[in-house]
Amino acid sequence: MNTTTNKGISWGPFTLRIPFIHIKFRAGEFFQGMVISGATAFAAVPVAMGLGLSFEEGVALSFVAGTLIASGPIFFGEPMAPGWITPALPIVIAAFATKGQFNGVYDPATFQFMAAMCIEFTLLVFILGSTGWGKKLIQIIPNGLKAGIILGAALAAFYQVFITDMDKLMLQPISMAVAIILCVITTFSDPFKKLAERNIFIKKVGSLGLLPGFIIAGLVAYFLKEVTFDIQWGFQVPDVVTLFNKTSPLVIGFPSFAMYLEALPLVIIGYTLLFGDLITATEVLNDGQKSRPDEPLDINLDRSHLSIAVRNFLGLLVNPFFPTQGALWTGVHVVVVERWKKGPKEMPSIFDGLGSYYLMGLPILYFTLPFITLMKPLMQMALTLTLILTGFACAYVAMAIPKKNTEMASALLIAVFITFFSAWVGLLVGILLSILVIGLDKN
Repeated sequence: MNTTTNKGISWGPFTLRIPFIHIKFRAGEFFQGMVISGATAFAAVPVAMGLGLSFEEGVALSFVAGTLIASGPIFFGEPMAPGWITPALPIVIAAFATKGQFNGVYDPATFQFMAAMCIEFTLLVFILGSTGWGKKLIQIIPNGLKAGIILGAALAAFYQVFITDMDKLMLQPISMAVAIILCVITTFSDPFKKLAERNIFIKKVGSLGLLPGFIIAGLVAYFLKEVTFDIQWGFQVPDVVTLFNKTSPLVIGFPSFAMYLEALPLVIIGYTLLFGDLITATEVLNDGQKSRPDEPLDINLDRSHLSIAVRNFLGLLVNPFFPTQGALWTGVHVVVVERWKKGPKEMPSIFDGLGSYYLMGLPILYFTLPFITLMKPLMQMALTLTLILTGFACAYVAMAIPKKNTEMASALLIAVFITFFSAWVGLLVGILLSILVIGLDKN
């Protein structure tokens, strides 16, 4: 290790920034992170329970994932707000549902298959980061196939919410409707954005992402008795040991060759979505850098690949859970960068904002029973909102990629096959359509 200035401690290509020494505490970002992270990170718990884990094990799973995500800016020195590869989540859920493994019954084979995805993804990201081939791989994927993959994530998200989980949606019909409507408006509505340009309060509400809609919907659910709360006080250490014993490949065994083969298309899809996040994060940072020449940022996508690979590797040893270790939480990234752009008095360093938002590296919410028990009846709502917003975002990104009518039609067909058949079928259909219908671009 080489000690640098107060900017951090260099280790290999990475930089460790110790909280309160290299990272200054920012109360605004800390409390936003406490509320918003809690409202969204617990969305993993219903997924974990669908895979056969208990509520307590789901909380432990979220704790492991959250701690590794928080290590991105703090331990690895990435100037990005990391998050899940969220668009891959509905596709992965659909893959397990197709196999009959998303039924709430624990089966070690479920997590062996999850481990296969994590192992392959770790190796792929590491190799592409070490060689710099990541950009080349994305460039050779035809537009129709690329759009089909992203649109497939949108269709899978909507199918999960409105078909597969319809019975859960109807347990809280009014509050769920309020949550979906408000969050879609505050996130995607053009009239709302125009109103925010003229009204500071509306602009602030919009900058909080799904939080305002989530809070209002939670209040509606409480007053209409669609949910009941059983608040408990005290602290509780997440049950990571039980989670490790039930999910780690070191305990339950490593995947079979057939599992690796079955997981490969999901991994390729996940990487395609990851690279899009890396590009988005870079563009936002480059735009912000124009306003902050006093803090030059070291943006290095090869290093980003390596940090993501290390996080995925550590995660798969304890609890393989693809796709929770990605590059970008877009909403948080934009909010922090916008504050950073206002100058050193507002935020001395972007890492002050990122470190504070990620609770200085340790997601303390997972130890606090009042917050966990408050969120417990709202976790399905958090997952539904995550999937809905992911579906909307993926849909409009996917629609903007095709340049020709044949690419648009092919993208829709690819998305249908990915959603309703399998990732392998979708990719194979996409390759055939790219060759026979769209035609490959020599450039």
